[in-house]
Amino acid sequence: MRLTLVMLLCIGGAFSQKKSSKSTSTTPTAIPQKIHAQAVQYNDPMTQIFALHWRIASEGDRFGLRDTLAQAYFQAGMYRQALAVAEELLKEQPRNADLAELRAVSYFYLQDARGALDAYEKLYEITQSPLHLYQVITLQFNLQRYGECQANIDRILNIPESERLSVRISTPDGQTQEVPLRAAALNVRGVLFRIQKEEAQARKAFEEALKIFPNFLLAKGNLEDMSRGEQQPQPSSKPQEKK
Repeated sequence: MRLTLVMLLCIGGAFSQKKSSKSTSTTPTAIPQKIHAQAVQYNDPMTQIFALHWRIASEGDRFGLRDTLAQAYFQAGMYRQALAVAEELLKEQPRNADLAELRAVSYFYLQDARGALDAYEKLYEITQSPLHLYQVITLQFNLQRYGECQANIDRILNIPESERLSVRISTPDGQTQEVPLRAAALNVRGVLFRIQKEEAQARKAFEEALKIFPNFLLAKGNLEDMSRGEQQPQPSSKPQEKK
């Protein structure tokens, strides 16, 4: 009887241990990991952010969790928060191109042109990508930094890679086009020449852009606008006689 009781106790102890091991399989760190994985699966950035904060608080910044948090903020359209995390990380990883691009695009979406220009200039220093240089050009143009803009247009036109790359450009009526980078840069050059009243140079730039990409809507519109302006009668410089 005593032997039977001891055996039952042993069996009961083994069962309780087995049951205990099952109950502890979901560790405190496994819960936020599972929540995060589910949020990624269902494209739920807000829950991803919650789970990432939980993981960072419990695990520390393992496996680049802060990088992932910056991306989740960006995906959720929380650009100030994405920017705050990216700026913090770039102090530690100043040559991280992904973080530098996230910072630049966040400034752009926040409509902070000066911040975006500074960020894109730093991004271009890292990547040397003509596409990033084109973003620098457009921001310099919008900020009326025309001298720097013209110099960078010259630079981009001298990069052989600009002939095979393309950029997405929006027209004033809301259409978008994939335009060869070289043609896009020539169009900006034409607009600069128009601002400087150098009409012949402006026309030449627009025509060169259209040779590269004949269906370039912005360059076509700029050229047509020039033609309309030239057809309008010019005011006489001779003073009118008083009647």
